[in-house]
Parts: sequence; C-alpha cells; structure tokens
Amino acid sequence: MNDDTKQKITLLLEELLNTTCSEARQIEINLEVNQLSPDPFWSDYIFWSEEYVNEDLSINYEGFLDKISEYPNSYEYRTKSRILELAQRLITRDFSDIGEVDIVNEINELSPDINWTNYLFVDKTCLNNDGSLDKETFLNKVFKESWNENFR
Repeated sequence: MNDDTKQKITLLLEELLNTTCSEARQIEINLEVNQLSPDPFWSDYIFWSEEYVNEDLSINYEGFLDKISEYPNSYEYRTKSRILELAQRLITRDFSDIGEVDIVNEINELSPDINWTNYLFVDKTCLNNDGSLDKETFLNKVFKESWNENFR
C-alpha cells in the first residue's frame, strides 16, 4: 500500500470519527475505505477492538495501516488468490503448467464448499456474460461471504 493510499484512508477515517457526517456520507466513506484497504476486516480493527486505539481514544494509524497492509501476505488471501487462479485456468482450459485433474484436486483441498464446480459449470452463476470468471461472486459463494471485492 503506497503512502497516498495510507494518507487517503487516514483522512477518511478522521472525517468519519471526528466530524458529524450524514448517514449517506458515512456510507460513502465506508465504501471508499473498502476500496482502498487491502484488508476486508479493516473496520473490525477500529470498531470492534481496542488494539489500535490510543489512551486518548485517537487511532494508532501507523499500527493500523501496517496491519491492513499485511493482509495480502495472509494465508486467507493467498488461498483465495490461488483458488481464483486455478478456477480461471479451468474456465480458459489452460493446462500448460498443471493438469485439469490436479487443478480440480487442489481447489477441492482449498475450497470450503464442495459445490464450487456447480457455480462454474452447471448453473454458471459465477460467470460473466462473456464467459469469464466473476471473481467476487465466486468467492462470495464459495466462502459464504459478501466482502470479496478486494479480489476484483
């Protein structure tokens, strides 16, 4: 995460926490931070934990920004990225480095949902109109979540 992104997140959170914002503006800020943050759990670190709150109730932005910057190195992120990579290879039939059976077996090991093949090849709910993988929808279905916009 670059310094401009860190500064933008800091300014948005300062506005959210230290000014009176309309509900519409609060939603707008939340959506913008969601887009900027590599970590989908960013709000948990501020609103559901005291780990990044100083004694004077201000935010420890340095620690907070370091924490959200680490997410792309997490096991969860790497697992989801690998699943997406493998699913994309199945859809495009790219078996240049790994065979089809090996791809299916690896996704089966990584995926918490055994129905992942249905989403791609039976009901096709995770494919775009052009036949490409809708990454966010696929991850949301496989992991039963709705915040995987970081994998677009």
